[in-house]
Amino acid sequence: MGLAALSTYVLLFTSLYFEVFLLLAFVRRRLRKPLPSVVRMPTHYPSVAIVVPCYNEGRTVESTMRSLLALDYPADRLEIIAVDDGSMDNTLEVLRTFEVDPRVRVYSKANGGKHTAMNHAIERTHAELIGCLDADSVVAKEALLRIVPVFDNAKIAAVTPGIHVRDPQTILQHMQHVEYRLSIFNRFILAALGSAFITPGPFSFFRASVIRELGGWRYAHSTEDMEMALRMQVAGHLIANAPKAVVHTATPRTLPALFRQRVRWTYGWLRNAVDYRYMLGNKKYGNLGLIVLPSAILSIGAGIYFFLRILAEGVLMLREEFARMYFSGLYVSPGSFELFYVNTSAMIFLVFVSVGLILVLISAGSYIGTGSRKPPAATPLFLLFYSFLAPLWLSAAVVRAVFKTGVRWR
Repeated sequence: MGLAALSTYVLLFTSLYFEVFLLLAFVRRRLRKPLPSVVRMPTHYPSVAIVVPCYNEGRTVESTMRSLLALDYPADRLEIIAVDDGSMDNTLEVLRTFEVDPRVRVYSKANGGKHTAMNHAIERTHAELIGCLDADSVVAKEALLRIVPVFDNAKIAAVTPGIHVRDPQTILQHMQHVEYRLSIFNRFILAALGSAFITPGPFSFFRASVIRELGGWRYAHSTEDMEMALRMQVAGHLIANAPKAVVHTATPRTLPALFRQRVRWTYGWLRNAVDYRYMLGNKKYGNLGLIVLPSAILSIGAGIYFFLRILAEGVLMLREEFARMYFSGLYVSPGSFELFYVNTSAMIFLVFVSVGLILVLISAGSYIGTGSRKPPAATPLFLLFYSFLAPLWLSAAVVRAVFKTGVRWR
């Protein structure tokens, strides 16, 4: 067996192991604790501050603010802090129109990045819980009631929601819709394993005392939500997930926009992984250190490797086919297909098993997030094409991370 074939088998088996590990963890979690079908009302209503950091969000922030004002939560226990981070459009003017509501406070500051907007807000509130909502997202009316009861467990320092694609229209957005269902599954299981390493911007909540204890948000390679989650884990805090706390977020409509977003995400993850490299393989951090973080890094390398391997074999196959046509002419024998010639190698079998498991995980994510086991209609497109798109931004992010070129939010 050549080195290339051996590497392929190792990566395939590793991917299968991780997929099966997550699936078994889900089955075990379901047997021990079924998903609640109704909203569990809080035993008490802690004071809550929701921060909306804004930079040039004049087109989308109005719907974001309206969804927050429609939240089902006692008005005297809720404050909404909108921070305009030096926008150059009409964001501040739109935000000012909401100041007539006593729950809303609007601040304007020089541009400094999302982490400075979050710190600006936490310095101006005494709320027990502080959350964030990106200005291109909207929340379901009962979302906050789904999250607050989770904090009854004193060990929980942060809670993440169930994030869905907002009004998908393009084919690319529909493929992302499938991806987000898979992410719902991953976030739910990783939280159950005590291994969550991201607290995403759309509607994640934190104990304000823990944020202050950790020194607030930091600049973290444009991915502050990843860095904060890792810092919490290092400090021994737990991150939970409330998948029924529904949030709909805007996603890129075009491939260039998606490419820029995913390069930023992957670059930030790699740079944060370097900053927290002492967690990798460290049994002190349990499943997170021993399995999840190494697997997350390995998946990036595997994605790039499989893409290059398929590309190289495709070029070689075309070269051989052109050579055959050159010497023997173009001829296709009708009815020449026979089952004998179907590739039944172990490698192909493992690929199909891996794809099948991904389909199962997508269906599980749909069940966790919506109660329906039916995967989104665009799932075949996601399985066929997304795996060929992802290596493009993974490769670009790796190059940027190696040379530390940095990324921009926009």
